[in-house]
Amino acid sequence: MSNRPLLSDRAIQMVAEDKIRAAIAAGEFDRLPGFGKPASIIDEPYDPNWWIRRKLRLEELGDPREYGRLLGE
Repeated sequence: MSNRPLLSDRAIQMVAEDKIRAAIAAGEFDRLPGFGKPASIIDEPYDPNWWIRRKLRLEELGDPREYGRLLGE
């Protein structure tokens, strides 16, 4: 049994690109949630605790103004 991959990196890239082009042509990306709206996280500075803040907000755990204190900031 050989340790060589079944497909080269280029072959995998070509398959992926073909699938993306087919999806675009079929309109599968036309009505995605948030389409045409700015991504809010792009303009914000990096926050290593982003996932904790998101979980707290989604679970409605505490006051969002207090998250910094809860996270020791």
